[in-house]
Amino acid sequence: MDGPVARVVIDRGEKRNAIPIGCWNALEKLVGEAANSEARLIVITSADPISFCAGADLSELPALVDDVKKRHIFRGAMNSALARVRAVTKPTLALIEGGCFGAGVSLAMACDIRIASPRSSYAITPARFGISYPQPDLSRLAELVGPGQAARLLYGAETIDAAEAHRIGLIEIVSTEPRIGADMIDRIAGNAPYSLCALKATLAGRFGVDKRFDDAFASPDFAEGWQAFRSGRKPSFGG
Repeated sequence: MDGPVARVVIDRGEKRNAIPIGCWNALEKLVGEAANSEARLIVITSADPISFCAGADLSELPALVDDVKKRHIFRGAMNSALARVRAVTKPTLALIEGGCFGAGVSLAMACDIRIASPRSSYAITPARFGISYPQPDLSRLAELVGPGQAARLLYGAETIDAAEAHRIGLIEIVSTEPRIGADMIDRIAGNAPYSLCALKATLAGRFGVDKRFDDAFASPDFAEGWQAFRSGRKPSFGG
């Protein structure tokens, strides 16, 4: 926790932050804890600037050849963790430095916003291994970059740099700040918690968004925001 910001940090540098099967559940648990905290914004990032996330731990894949049960466990744990990230009611932001590959791209896509270093790179490579990619992740990829660019990335399994990822819409911002995304994080974290959750629900088309719009005018956040506007000062929102 860093004030109104919760950071979930992948720290497995010796494996380029690849996520083993047993750690998807840990990721899901941590994201859940962050979602239930007083944080206004959840940031997913890595401790190692060389790699955001190399995806699934490839050293575990040979064990899936003869173990059908383990295949189901792998798919279920990964899908459940990514679904938890997508379902968070608070804003989520992926800060990407270094390599972002395979399931690492899925993790970044599960967030609302992606901010990356110019040195970051991206690839989705199941076609190199004779495997496929989960349907929710393929749908999210096509939603972000369009079906043609999604097909290009998947069929060609090519690695693209940050500039190209930004051009096609895979990431929103390429940041040259010493602390990547610092300005955006500060801006989001300084805004009204009620508004952030209501706006995210509306973007997602969730049930009850009309009531959220109406109820906002009776919220403490609106009272503070309006008074700050009238007084010409920066608002100070509660948790």
